[in-house]
Amino acid sequence: MNRNLYVKIAYWYHTLGMTQDEIAKRLSYTRQKVNQIINALPDMGIVTLNIHGYERNNVELENQIEERFRLREAIVAPDYGEPSTAIYKVANVAAQYLDEIIQQGHIIGVSWGRTLAEVADQMSYRRRSACRVIQLMGAQNIERPVEKCDEIARGIANKLDCPSYMLYAPVVVEHAETKRWLFQEKSIKASYELMRECDIAVLGVGELSEQSTMCARGHITKDDIRVLRAQGFVADLAMNPIRRDGSYDDCPLTERLLNADMECLKKIDNTVLVATGEEKIEAIRAALRSGCIDTLIIDETTAKNVMEGV
Repeated sequence: MNRNLYVKIAYWYHTLGMTQDEIAKRLSYTRQKVNQIINALPDMGIVTLNIHGYERNNVELENQIEERFRLREAIVAPDYGEPSTAIYKVANVAAQYLDEIIQQGHIIGVSWGRTLAEVADQMSYRRRSACRVIQLMGAQNIERPVEKCDEIARGIANKLDCPSYMLYAPVVVEHAETKRWLFQEKSIKASYELMRECDIAVLGVGELSEQSTMCARGHITKDDIRVLRAQGFVADLAMNPIRRDGSYDDCPLTERLLNADMECLKKIDNTVLVATGEEKIEAIRAALRSGCIDTLIIDETTAKNVMEGV
């Protein structure tokens, strides 16, 4: 049971006055299924005289984000005004969400970063041996191994008791020709085929600056950053550069990247963005405007900052 979603349905129906048809259309459910959920809300303890489960302000904020960026679902983790611990609170909520939605047979793709490493660490052990976990981008040179894409994939696979699949290639190559040669390798072809079959993708978002991890770790150069910024790129999803308005076409870096591209991410049924941090406000907005994100999991302070001025 996705309790977070049921709380939201209660809010839409009882507080906003949405009809069952409107809710069904929004979730791609049948009206009958929505009716069954609404009728079951009192038995689940979600609806009495009030809606329980989320603070009212967070539910309203989630609804505003969903409407503004046309998301399937936004989940705002309360941070109680403590930004220093927001990453752990967001990761905890994301871990619970994944524990609920991952079912036997699902293929889960992951990117990289500290937030996703924390999500993997906080996930519960659940036997989902028919699942598979695939890294959505090539190898990274990172001082903290736990934040690497392959380690996150292994960590989540370990929690699910299922296999993980690696992309044995660097995430960025120096020449486009190198990428074309690598695509002739059977193992790399197999990884890309699995990426295209993903049911769920779990992503972080990066800001494009000389201080960003991808530049600091030498994946791309300061010259690359300057070229990308000059062309309006401000963020990256799984290393795919994105402009402020969410566009990503004509990127000079694309032909050198070994990763799931934006079109691949768009086709995944549920692409989940887990994000926090004041320094990533612009990057989060760009990611949400790209049309790739279905579900956003974010802390309260960052969520409010994202919504300011949009």
